Amino acid sequence: MTELEKFIAKCEENAVSDEQIDTSDIPELTESDFARGHFKYWKPAKKSITIRIDVDNLAWLQSVGKKDYQSRLNSALRWARMNDCPVDQL
Repeated sequence: MTELEKFIAKCEENAVSDEQIDTSDIPELTESDFARGHFKYWKPAKKSITIRIDVDNLAWLQSVGKKDYQSRLNSALRWARMNDCPVDQL
């Protein structure tokens, strides 16, 4: 028996069944919890576009750092969308 096989056998020997796991301190997840959620490693598809943006808005986005201003713009748009900003009233 290899070291890996010994390790796997020991893990299986000491395994805890699902029924033995105490989940009483974990709240139930609802549909609304998943509706707006993003998973830690979830990366949305990106599309390269060209837009015209007012100079003052660009300066505001770049005020923290010029490197990530596009990510900040995307985050601001995502926040507005997730918080039901009425885009048709802008």
